[in-house]
Amino acid sequence: MIFTSYAAFAWSILFGFIHIYWAVGGTIGFEGRTMSEVLFMINLAAIVLCFLAAFIALALVQAWGEDIPNWFLLTSAWIACVVLGLRGGVGITQSMLQAEPTPLLFIIIEPYFLLGGILFGLSAFLYIYTNTNRRIKEGNTHNG
Repeated sequence: MIFTSYAAFAWSILFGFIHIYWAVGGTIGFEGRTMSEVLFMINLAAIVLCFLAAFIALALVQAWGEDIPNWFLLTSAWIACVVLGLRGGVGITQSMLQAEPTPLLFIIIEPYFLLGGILFGLSAFLYIYTNTNRRIKEGNTHNG
């Protein structure tokens, strides 16, 4: 569980820094163009969400995360799993169905979204599994 949550943390931080790069005027991935105002606002929201996702990923495996309600951690992780997984899966499917050549950026970005979805889904699943096993063991020690 720890590896997948730390990988989800790293995924989120890296993606957050990519969005920061774009927010300060970076053009890699925009084919030399700059962002529109609307895309800039979406990008700012993505930065906040990336760092929130990093916090959630760490909270799943750190002792301080036990102070956060389980429902909040799990709901957040599953939402990240579904949104990122759908975004990546749909993007990959669209790229495969296009008649023209797919830009290199999409070949990298779409699987990256899918990877994030998988990491958050695994982290949520393993969080449930670990907590269930811990409760079972604690119940056995109290009853035995």
